Amino acid sequence: MKGQTGMGRIGTVFLTWRRWLQKGFSRYGVTLKQSFLLNRLASHEYLYPADIADALFCDRPTASVIIRNMEKAGWIEREDDPENGKRQRIILTKSGLAKREEIRKDPENPERLFDPQSCFDKEELETFKRLLEKLEKHLEDLPEL
Repeated sequence: MKGQTGMGRIGTVFLTWRRWLQKGFSRYGVTLKQSFLLNRLASHEYLYPADIADALFCDRPTASVIIRNMEKAGWIEREDDPENGKRQRIILTKSGLAKREEIRKDPENPERLFDPQSCFDKEELETFKRLLEKLEKHLEDLPEL
């Protein structure tokens, strides 16, 4: 990480953490994005594919692949939107809910095994959170490309 900009370091830290989590989540037969989507659908009656793409920070074709793979696993289903016949809604199945609970309740869940923020004392953690909030707010002003 030596010689990287602040944003470069944030990216490296994020990718390192994400890679580690993905390795841990592979024991459940899910990807991180699939796990995130299982959690999101558990708290929503349904989501549209466009909503899923936005939530996963990916494009529609990538979201379609994720949806299709999860559908093949039996974790989600598509249903026609009664208000718009051209749209489909994505819903969580009983199997998907069971997969989510398997992951959530496992004491060896990688998200429980290691907290990357545990290296901070209380004051440092508050400063870190405040700085991230400031950066996040600043990014809301990104110019259009």
